Amino acid sequence: MIKRSIFTKSIIATCLLLGSVGCSSSDTSSEAGEDAAVVEDETVEVATDEPVEISVIIGQTSGSAVAYQATLGSKVQIKILNPDADDEFHLHGYELSAIATAGQETMIEFTADQLGSFDLESHKTGDWILTLVVEE
Repeated sequence: MIKRSIFTKSIIATCLLLGSVGCSSSDTSSEAGEDAAVVEDETVEVATDEPVEISVIIGQTSGSAVAYQATLGSKVQIKILNPDADDEFHLHGYELSAIATAGQETMIEFTADQLGSFDLESHKTGDWILTLVVEE
């Protein structure tokens, strides 16, 4: 009877110990796993499949008041046409440039991976062509 009682108590104590250790460690890792999954989902949700296509004709659809929006992670295509003169364009913040021959379209393509407002400028005239606003 004594052996059985000690054996039974040992089994119960072992089950309780393993049960409490198992519960506490699985709860902690489960919560951490859920938090990690949420953060990971937020990162993935930022990208978008729809490209932002912008077409600008210098002197007609350009100017410092012209603004376009893009979502962080989206692909952006800026098509620029200067019908009257050769030109060079620079997108500040992304440090991207494109050279255009008079009457021929040029393009700047990139992924919007920075938040903020970015100005496209003509290096020939110094004029602001447009502002791109990248938001989440």
